Amino acid sequence: MVLVYLLALSLAFAAAGLAAWNLLPRRGGALVIRGIAAPRDDVAKLPSSLFRGFFPLLNAMAPLFKPIRWSTYRQRASLELAKAGFGNVIAVDHLFAMKAISAVVTPLVVSALFDVVRNPALFVAVGIGGFYLPDRLVADRRKARERQILRALPGAVDVLSLSVEAGLEFLTAIQRLVERGGMGALREELATILNDIRLGKSRADALKSFSQRVEIPEVSSFVSVLVQADMLGASIGPVLQQQAERMRVERFQRAEKAGARASQKILFPLVLFIFPAVLIVIIGPVALQFIYGP
Repeated sequence: MVLVYLLALSLAFAAAGLAAWNLLPRRGGALVIRGIAAPRDDVAKLPSSLFRGFFPLLNAMAPLFKPIRWSTYRQRASLELAKAGFGNVIAVDHLFAMKAISAVVTPLVVSALFDVVRNPALFVAVGIGGFYLPDRLVADRRKARERQILRALPGAVDVLSLSVEAGLEFLTAIQRLVERGGMGALREELATILNDIRLGKSRADALKSFSQRVEIPEVSSFVSVLVQADMLGASIGPVLQQQAERMRVERFQRAEKAGARASQKILFPLVLFIFPAVLIVIIGPVALQFIYGP
């Protein structure tokens, strides 16, 4: 009964807030909505199915959170959304709306499963956890995207090196890779580099923006070498070839480290589950024969 009452109260509060926002006069509301709205095809390209499913509701609730001035969080969240690949589709106001929905829904779901309504402190704690849950989802998506870029980077640098050695200009090689390469986060970043250059940025500035969006040591090292070669006027073909060789070695080293970590991780289930079963099979008959005799 309490669960139904809380759910009805939350829905009534949301309906009242939307009605007040639509009825009260506001200044520059069209500009705000125009800045939040996104084309439908861009929404379909969102990397998270959760945000794709909730986007119509988030887009309707986003103007309610425009007056929030939390400038430090807005800057940090905007950078995290860009690194996670959400681009200009999901704004910080959409994230605020997602946090509000999660703060209300998470305690209700947990209450339905574990009956925490009787403990108000636990109910509030679950609500606070739900408020910060979207931030965790964005951070996890950013880490997954960085891993995807790190896996695809050595192969892409190999292709760029071969294209430049074959006579193509560097930007033409990137464009050819974007047109013919597979779908992925690295292809999106390379397309962003090309768009930045077409909008007037220099090649060095576009590459630096790429390293700022993807904070990976391998990407930062690769970009710094390319920018330095561009500033010195050196030929970029040998530089790409050296970077491709270095990235292949680093990929092999990462594979060795992953194998070593896997052997350490398997030690716990081996000792806890597999070894006792093998020990029972081997020693069990001997122990029974010793106890009951021949």
